[in-house]
Amino acid sequence: MKYEGALIRPPSESQSLVLQITVGCSHNDCHHCGLYRDKEFRVKEIEDVLSDIKEGGHFKFRRVFLCDADPLSAPFDYLLRVLQTVKKELDFVERVSCFADPASVLSKTPAELVKLRELGLSLLYFGLDSGDDETLASVNRKATLKSSLDAAKRIKQAGIQLSAITLLGIGGRKNSKRHAVATANALNQIEPDFIGVVTTMIDEDAPLFDAAQEGTFQLPSRLGLVEELRMLLEHLNLKKGLLTTNHSSNYLPLRVVLPYQKQDALKYLQAIIDTRDESMLKPDFLRDL
Repeated sequence: MKYEGALIRPPSESQSLVLQITVGCSHNDCHHCGLYRDKEFRVKEIEDVLSDIKEGGHFKFRRVFLCDADPLSAPFDYLLRVLQTVKKELDFVERVSCFADPASVLSKTPAELVKLRELGLSLLYFGLDSGDDETLASVNRKATLKSSLDAAKRIKQAGIQLSAITLLGIGGRKNSKRHAVATANALNQIEPDFIGVVTTMIDEDAPLFDAAQEGTFQLPSRLGLVEELRMLLEHLNLKKGLLTTNHSSNYLPLRVVLPYQKQDALKYLQAIIDTRDESMLKPDFLRDL
């Protein structure tokens, strides 16, 4: 497989064939993210990708995850050929998924998304991050609440499952509550199939590191992040869904089937906050990405 640089995938794709079709991130200027700073964004040569697909047939993975950060920004005809080849060469594959940014989703027409779904793209890990426009702007995110809601609607109308990624701590200590409540309200409108919670890490390669060093940005404390998660969960009002915090960045791994386990999860989080028992939280050295 012709991989370039470090590859990032969700925890739920640990048993998937990772197929790199784009390199880096098309935006690559979010202040909180330094994951792709060493890569210049481009769509990989199609012949290299087709060769990787053929090689991937030896491993018999039932799932394929497309990366890097922004595969949907590739031209539609390119994506069409990739998925057609996966379908032909890897006929045992049951699901294809990838990360999805609001802008890249909206760059595809509803009919194009339907066609991609028909060829096997059945799950998108959607970068919501926050439902608060001020928070999104503060980290130079190229998305707004409106663009996120529009993109999510287009995904769901295409019949593609949606896993919404949210970021604890991205609003800092000052805006923690507003960010949590606004994000929950956005999720209530999106009605995702899954919610994946990730905790903001201060990456030395990202501008947010300088802001943290200068004191203009402060992450919530460990217990403050638990409180932010509690507020997010408290304001969720979904008829169904699954919320997980199993990403390595999180201090507390949870798996909450909504709405049935919501109250039990809230009681558990509140008990940690009330007792200030940090022994339940993951040590920082185990949160290495």
